[in-house]
Amino acid sequence: MDNNQTIELCAFKMHEGLYFIGHEEVSVHLISTEEGIIILDTGYPFMQQLIIDNIYKMGFDPKNIIAIFHTHGHVDHFANTQKLVELSGAKTYISRIDNDILNGKVDLSWANELGWEHLPYFDCDVLLEDGDEFTFGSTKIKCILTPGHTAGVMSYVITLADGTVAAMHGGIGSNSMLSSFLRKYGLSSDCRIQFKEGLTKLAKEKVDIVLGNHPEQSKTLEKLIRVLNGDTDLRDPEEWDRFLAWNHRRIDKLMREEEPV
Repeated sequence: MDNNQTIELCAFKMHEGLYFIGHEEVSVHLISTEEGIIILDTGYPFMQQLIIDNIYKMGFDPKNIIAIFHTHGHVDHFANTQKLVELSGAKTYISRIDNDILNGKVDLSWANELGWEHLPYFDCDVLLEDGDEFTFGSTKIKCILTPGHTAGVMSYVITLADGTVAAMHGGIGSNSMLSSFLRKYGLSSDCRIQFKEGLTKLAKEKVDIVLGNHPEQSKTLEKLIRVLNGDTDLRDPEEWDRFLAWNHRRIDKLMREEEPV
């Protein structure tokens, strides 16, 4: 591949059983198991056909989706869930806390801030608690509550069939921890402390592949370029520690610069 060529982010295989099927603005991942396929987040409203096309592009059928896991209750992470459920009958999963955003009890979906109309409300089938674990064939998913970006951010540690561990912090955005946002919605800056505590919890995990719910968080484009250049192994046991350390620095900077609420 010509290194000077401009590469656009597209669907690609990250590891056996793990695929990126999202967009440059927000990530969607597919995990294949013996029982069916799992989708992690469902993107912005405009991504609906892209996600469906990418599922086919990676060699799968949307009808075989058995589970949809959500990281948190912002519209850019759940906008296409109901369509995918309509196609597949999949079960849906989110933290018990952030389910109240999806069903409209709490108006914190970021639809207003992102310029989208509010989507039809719904409840997820399975309401997650910290420490929940699920097994799908040879794949295991551990759920770790890491509040901050929302009160119910759920991070996921995914052990793939060959033992490789992929993990995603469910929400590292600082936009919802700024003083202006917290005041607007009557929220406390305690969320910043909770965010730091979540990073400490996640540091206990041994991770081979870092996933981001936005591509820039985990250098997804760089991973794609590596694959296009023939690299078949994206595992990097040190990337998780670097990722967490970067987020510690970011939240410390925010706490220095933003007055508490």
